[in-house]
Amino acid sequence: MRIALMTSVKGWRGSAASYAKLALGLIHRGHAAHLIAASQRLAARYEEEGLPVTLIPARNTGPIEIRALSRVFRGLKADAVVVDTPRDLRLSAWAALLHPARIVYRYNLNYRPARSHLADRLYLRRVSAFVFQSRFIQDDALRQQPWIRRLTRFHIPNGYDTVRFSRSPAEGAAFRRQWDIPANALIVVTTAKLERNKGHEIAIEALSKLHRNGLELIYVICGDGSRDATLRAFASQLGLPVRFTGLLDVESVVAALSAADVVLHPSIQEIFPNSVGEAMSCACAVVAADAGGTGELLGRDGRTGALVPPHDSEAMANVVGELLQNPRRRASMGAMARQRIALEFNLERMVAGYEAALRQVAGARE
Repeated sequence: MRIALMTSVKGWRGSAASYAKLALGLIHRGHAAHLIAASQRLAARYEEEGLPVTLIPARNTGPIEIRALSRVFRGLKADAVVVDTPRDLRLSAWAALLHPARIVYRYNLNYRPARSHLADRLYLRRVSAFVFQSRFIQDDALRQQPWIRRLTRFHIPNGYDTVRFSRSPAEGAAFRRQWDIPANALIVVTTAKLERNKGHEIAIEALSKLHRNGLELIYVICGDGSRDATLRAFASQLGLPVRFTGLLDVESVVAALSAADVVLHPSIQEIFPNSVGEAMSCACAVVAADAGGTGELLGRDGRTGALVPPHDSEAMANVVGELLQNPRRRASMGAMARQRIALEFNLERMVAGYEAALRQVAGARE
């Protein structure tokens, strides 16, 4: 098969990272997979990963962007294109009029209600199949747009590379030295973009309570975004020691997770969070807000991770504090979390799911 994967997101995390894993997996299975990016920064990152990528303009859904995307489809002789934002869908719907690639919509609409006017419904009618990463987002989509029930749908959770994401004590120790973290300090790590709805303020409030109560901890926030200055000021106001690392490459993320005593995921709006899956793969003890599809990934029995109510800094502080003082439970939880990833959310299962879905969709062209 010849598959295009189109994304207009700017940063590496989330769907962009998932696309990289999917493209590499399809290539290893003998397919021609090609990434299409609208951000120079992201295109450069894909090139660093050794992946084939084409950069196109995608600021608007206009004739320049449509022609550029259509030329890529034609040059690739694409059987199908995978898209994951409404803008990608609109561009691909128009571009596929000039080269009839089948559209697979990896539904990624969690930050606002779905639009329901006629144009958007017409774009969605061009979709050959929907892919939902979690039961949560599938139920949400069907609630907002019940007519989607008549269309082809697949449930394919994200998968994680347990070779690349594997705990390394040596890398963890090096990370501590790099960021001047004392050997006796406990480390809580969050890997997430510094944007609204990621819950950083809730985490800072929770951890500052523990710090005031005498726990020697340092909060490490890995990521970049528009709220950097605001979060720095808030942490300083509450007297919480924080290290802001900015956006890290994969190896540095693994080092941060290897240094972590607890990984905290306070996000209040999630479909199926990559950062939680990566932490679980690195055998970390994870505490996460019970939002969206997070519980589907982390598990709900308390053995593979701990869920707390969203927005509840008191509950978060209690659970994180108990884990920080219980290394045996942390080790058990981390081991069980990695086992859960290896058995249920491994990378091969994800790639096989997309391969089967794309074969079904691409076969409909013949």
